[in-house]
Amino acid sequence: MFPTRTTLCLGLTVLFSFALAASSAIADDGQPVAIRHWEGGGFTIETMWGFHIGLGVDEKHQSVLPRKPDIDLSVVLAGKTSTMQRLPNQAKITISTKLESSDDGNAVVLSRANGEVASTVTVDGLTIVYLNDKVATDVSQQLSADNKSPLGLPVDASGESLVVIATGDQYDEETCAAIVASLKPRLMLVNANLKKVGGSTVKTVPHNTVAVSNSKRPKQNTQFVSLATQPYQLSPELKELFAKKEAACKKSRAVFAALSVAQLNFRPDNGTHTPRWNTEHMMGRELHFFSQIYHAVAPEVPVINLNPAQMPKSYKFAHPDWTGKEEALQTRRVEAFTRRFAYLLDGMDLNKRAKGSRFWTPRKLLAQMERHYKEHTDNVGDKMKLEGWPAE
Repeated sequence: MFPTRTTLCLGLTVLFSFALAASSAIADDGQPVAIRHWEGGGFTIETMWGFHIGLGVDEKHQSVLPRKPDIDLSVVLAGKTSTMQRLPNQAKITISTKLESSDDGNAVVLSRANGEVASTVTVDGLTIVYLNDKVATDVSQQLSADNKSPLGLPVDASGESLVVIATGDQYDEETCAAIVASLKPRLMLVNANLKKVGGSTVKTVPHNTVAVSNSKRPKQNTQFVSLATQPYQLSPELKELFAKKEAACKKSRAVFAALSVAQLNFRPDNGTHTPRWNTEHMMGRELHFFSQIYHAVAPEVPVINLNPAQMPKSYKFAHPDWTGKEEALQTRRVEAFTRRFAYLLDGMDLNKRAKGSRFWTPRKLLAQMERHYKEHTDNVGDKMKLEGWPAE
């Protein structure tokens, strides 16, 4: 699906680190990462294919999160070293005591450098630095020192691959300007009191989510954003349309999750598609159509096209060894992607062609996806009645 590589975060001042390794089920560089701000000042990071990482989310505010993080750096004890690994397309991660990474997939690296100065996350080609609001003085001292690796970051972790989160009140315009001058990040999240940093205006976002990626783009100055702490709320109409689409997708996943590898790869004598094509096609269509719209509004969300070849003779399995349960997980990830960045539909006329789409209005696309899941799931039900259908 995606080419993969292992990413390691190295720094002489790192006190301890955690590596999350995953297979090609995890998106490669350039895929969209969601950074979300929560009450209490904490943040979460959600990757395209399902990692959920907490930064500074205290216990009091854990209950407001959409789900428990796979790891929360704020509650990890100093001196402990663990590896969190998600094997190919598995829903759950496993934890071991040996720090290692996998050569067959991307690694997510979490570290706390210089005691409490900075927590960093390296994921999908991005390095995200979370600066605690209590350490602004330490940060300023480090940046003013002759330090080839400020804040314990790898020396190449700057510029287009770097995001800095510094939202505490102590991070005033002067301190933020010093951070930018030293690190030159792609994006900097600042507190809502700041309207400008240097000569740049801070964009105020009325909800708690921003998309960022390491996708290729022309070099530009640091973007400054302040996030609210409440999730985006869909309009009643959109909420209903999403609910219907997601209900159809859930029913479809239940059917496909029960299928074996042999059943998914069954080639009917009548020349129609394998069941695996149907699930890849459903997933690919939703991902492609919505990413086109989202990209037109926010270029940080790239257009992602995983559509399989349309004609049976041209089609090749993307993952011939995945079970139905694994294919269902893939479809669930795309559903989560569509919902995660749905704030990008804000202000669109549901009955007019969406920006970035060749012909879909938001209303028609959501309704079509609802029908699409049912249609292709029913097609697989018909294949189960054909001669030669594998018993298991």
